[in-house]
Amino acid sequence: MILSKKINHFLSVAECGSFKNASENIHISLPALCKSIADIEDTLGFKLFNRSNVGVTLTEEGVNLYKYLLPIRDDVENIKSSLPTILTKKEIKVGTDSYNQAFKKLLSKIIENEYVDLLSEMYYFDEHRIKLLSGELDFFISTHPPIEDKLERITYKVHERETEVFIISKSLFNKNNSLTNVVRNEKMILHSGTTKHPCFDEMLKYRKEHKINTQMLVFPDISHIIEFVCFGIGYSIINNSILNVDYLNSVGVKIIPNTLFSSETFSYIYYLKRKELELRKFINYLN
Repeated sequence: MILSKKINHFLSVAECGSFKNASENIHISLPALCKSIADIEDTLGFKLFNRSNVGVTLTEEGVNLYKYLLPIRDDVENIKSSLPTILTKKEIKVGTDSYNQAFKKLLSKIIENEYVDLLSEMYYFDEHRIKLLSGELDFFISTHPPIEDKLERITYKVHERETEVFIISKSLFNKNNSLTNVVRNEKMILHSGTTKHPCFDEMLKYRKEHKINTQMLVFPDISHIIEFVCFGIGYSIINNSILNVDYLNSVGVKIIPNTLFSSETFSYIYYLKRKELELRKFINYLN
């Protein structure tokens, strides 16, 4: 091991947020890990962690030490990884909290590359940090805007602009004569992933400003939403990347651009900063 074991112990506890999780992650007994950290603190003459019943947080001195050691570890890992890149990996692990343009493009690229397997899972945005830090994921793709990471462990790339559209049965649209009237008078049917998009907040704001109180239905299965829209039960606003335009036209569904409210929605690709050299090559491959 190029870096001191004790340094790796410190970095692991800082990133896992608890001694127990860190000990399991680096396969060391809990007492041995606690002693290792205590030895570092005794040597330095100050505490690195604030201990509590729910875990640990870095002290101010601990944060400074972490930021000092992080680029050193990054350089070491980049040297160790040398030429191999994620493109030669047998498996890529991707998490997302909603279906979006970046995720759709990633799927199509992976399908083209028959030498790489893809494992994808749905997670809440709040879970992405621990999943990336633990190595369970290589990437997390979301339309959720970045949250500051004080330890600067996770970085991201803005991938592309997302587009939301309204889908409405032609009969329901003709009954109301305009998109505005449809939104005022009919049920709103949403995919659960849409509720995680910034456009959802804008839609709620629009409904509140215009005193719209029609029923809102949220479903996890996109097929249910398409079915209800086809039958004229209500309308939906949905990410354009999900839609099969030819199919919707064939079953009498109109696709209407969102002109009712502004929605600056982008997809973001999150990954570990210390793996930036390795993963950015794959991100560039997606573009």
